[in-house]
Amino acid sequence: MVAGSGLLGAAPISASATAAPGITAKTVTVGSISDISEPEPGLFEGAKVGTEAYFAYVNSKGGVNGRKLVLNGMDSAFSPGTVTNETDEIAKNDFAIVGGFSLLDGDEKAIIDADKLPTVTEGLTPTLFNDPNVYAAVPMVADGGISGPFKWLKSKYPSDVKALGLIGDNTTASVTDVENTDRALTASLGYTWLYSRDATFTESSFLPDIIKMKNAGVKMIFEPTVTGNLVATIAQEIKQENLNAVLVSGVNAYEKGFAPGSAGNGTLVTGVYALYMGEDAKAVPAVALFDKWVKKVYPATQLDIYTLDAWINAQLFVQALTAAGKNPTRASLEAQLDKITSFNASGLMAPQNPAQKIPGQCWLVTQYDNGKWHRIAPDPKAGFVCSPKGFYPSSYKGISR
Repeated sequence: MVAGSGLLGAAPISASATAAPGITAKTVTVGSISDISEPEPGLFEGAKVGTEAYFAYVNSKGGVNGRKLVLNGMDSAFSPGTVTNETDEIAKNDFAIVGGFSLLDGDEKAIIDADKLPTVTEGLTPTLFNDPNVYAAVPMVADGGISGPFKWLKSKYPSDVKALGLIGDNTTASVTDVENTDRALTASLGYTWLYSRDATFTESSFLPDIIKMKNAGVKMIFEPTVTGNLVATIAQEIKQENLNAVLVSGVNAYEKGFAPGSAGNGTLVTGVYALYMGEDAKAVPAVALFDKWVKKVYPATQLDIYTLDAWINAQLFVQALTAAGKNPTRASLEAQLDKITSFNASGLMAPQNPAQKIPGQCWLVTQYDNGKWHRIAPDPKAGFVCSPKGFYPSSYKGISR
């Protein structure tokens, strides 16, 4: 679903029409909290950029029901106390939380629930996944995930999945949950883990790990949590040590910062997003729109998944805000969010069910060769592949099999 006709032509609203925080006659102000200055400079700055870019696009069309959108974007500084204080400030002064990205977002929960603060963002901490006030364009499930890409990998590399290695990190509960889920999911499909170690934010070389993996007989290296620049380093060190292994990453490696040279050739990325750096622009107009407005608002930005996630969640928010009418309240916004059971951000991602917090099962796989990313079989030319599908655990609600 996409934002409706409420973007254009609405009459101005009086400031007294609603007492909701963040609402004036001419503006709707929302907040966001992202890890920007710490633990790595600029880590999730894209979450602020993507939200602002989508708001700029909507404002260029007249805003929502006569109001322009304003983002009060905050930096968590990777501090639990700062996250708590900023959430409290947003709850008192802003209409909602939209599009932030923080490894410490679990510290937002108490205030979100106490103030029934609508939150439209990709929550990272498992306690937020089923929170009734939190809506994610791509729902997350504690200890669960789609299994289709792993089934495909097993069919294509049946012997390599029996010799899996990983370099990850355990800095926060959100990252640990991803790694534990992937370990359980792959084990359920018959994968075998030969090596794993969690790195710290300060590490920049992984040669000892690569040597140990080579000695252990690792044939596939899976990198779901480390950043794209570190995946690039791992690719270079794999080549340096002549380790013959397939490198597989989550969407963290598909970004402008991934530049391993020829060492990265053959790297695979699986995910639920279109190729947003431009490769899908002709087939998916929303990709061209995203690229245009991000570069217009922040010309020097490097596109990454956090920028895209923020744009997508901002679009989800705008759709609900538009439907909430001329005098929106937090309750009416959530009532509209509760109706959005199918959402694909105009083709930027595989269809999801944010209202009921049910992930989709469609996906794609992308390969890196000679400095470029491209779709490979079984991907269609546009859109996503939905076979094989599946979800782990198989008992999760609302998943058809």
